[in-house]
Amino acid sequence: MRTKGWSNVLKFTYLQTVKSKSFIVSNIVIFSIFLLMMAGVNFLPKLIGSEESKNVIEVDDGQGGVIEIEAFKIKKTYILDKSGLDIDFSFLTTYKVEYEIISADKQNQTMGAVANAETPVTLLVIERGETGAFTLTMDRPDNTDLVKNSDCQSLLNVFSAVVKDANYISLGISADETYLADAPIITKVTINGAEPPSEIAQYIGMMSTMITSLVMFMLIIMYGQLTAQSIATEKTSRVLELLLTSIKPLAVIVGKVLAMMLVVITQVAAIVGASAILFLIFAPAGTLGEIFGMVKTDSAEIAMISQELKSAFAGFGVLQILLIVLIFILGFLFYSLIAGLIGASISRIEDLQTAMQPMALISALGFYLAYFAPMTGMSADGGNDFLTKLSRYLPVSSPFALPGAIMSGEIAPGELAASIGVLAASVALFALFVAKVYESIILYTGNRLKIKDMIKMARK
Repeated sequence: MRTKGWSNVLKFTYLQTVKSKSFIVSNIVIFSIFLLMMAGVNFLPKLIGSEESKNVIEVDDGQGGVIEIEAFKIKKTYILDKSGLDIDFSFLTTYKVEYEIISADKQNQTMGAVANAETPVTLLVIERGETGAFTLTMDRPDNTDLVKNSDCQSLLNVFSAVVKDANYISLGISADETYLADAPIITKVTINGAEPPSEIAQYIGMMSTMITSLVMFMLIIMYGQLTAQSIATEKTSRVLELLLTSIKPLAVIVGKVLAMMLVVITQVAAIVGASAILFLIFAPAGTLGEIFGMVKTDSAEIAMISQELKSAFAGFGVLQILLIVLIFILGFLFYSLIAGLIGASISRIEDLQTAMQPMALISALGFYLAYFAPMTGMSADGGNDFLTKLSRYLPVSSPFALPGAIMSGEIAPGELAASIGVLAASVALFALFVAKVYESIILYTGNRLKIKDMIKMARK
């Protein structure tokens, strides 16, 4: 058989690659980066927070519970109330802020004292205009180390809510009526009775498509080039001539391509496993532990996030994962066969970089076509989806475009089957082409073969 002995090539290439210094060093570097990132995210905020102790107070959340908030930097505020409302300012004691009501004749005197104060104090003036609008003006000290604009705005937000409630009471509106009057108005857009994905879900889907395209591109191209480099190195060093005394030339490229695919799977599994281990180690302590401890699984925020993720990744399950793996394998085989053919077509290792340029150009065009189609808004649910459909059917771009479309549920089953079929057929046809010319060029020496030379060989 023409491919007999491919398993020996696979085993030899795989072990040689995973034992190489470059593979070991790259994994150590990636592991170190993940270690630093996980440690930084987990402990750095806590270390920064420990440098400056924050004064925390408990405030009623209005639902029978309490919440912890950072105490206001302002310790005292003078209040001149010209609103005509009967406002109770005793709530300030809850926020550990002292207050003093002043009369209008003391406004200028108090303003001057606040401007030159050496303690965090402010002057608040509440006025009501002719149109009925309320104006809340807070005068702060000139020294920004005492009180900043942001400190004033935080306290003004609290005063705004209090003035609003006092105005409702003055109009004879009860607390229950206030709640009904401020009830939010929710609008919906449906398609045949079903809600389309929200903007957040569409954004998540777009980002997942772009990230998936980038990851697939890096894995396929990086290890595809390693295939070409491995074949070219063995050919130019005459190792391949010794290898061909016991196995057929076609078995070499089959074993090399499959070995590199196993190397990819090994490295991805190592990275995912290391990330999971690091997360389990760091999560119980530090910031991550505090975050997960504060998260309530039945909260409205978690329900909203879950709904958006469910909408963004509609119908994503085990079958979709298997399809993504299949697409990755087909895409890797397609580009690795090209790379292997390029590696076998050169006679000097110095020519490898130049020979790989056409493949780099084609792969870059395919990647950018799949990467930027979602950014342009030309998604499959839009009016102009030419670029998106083109990226899903071209074999140079479909390995990068299809995984994201599957994750976001933006591709119909029929279109997905057709796209995978086109990619599989392209791989099969190119494999036949490689089978015809590979045995002729593997021992070729001379000027670098061009594509037209290989096509002539295939015809013969």
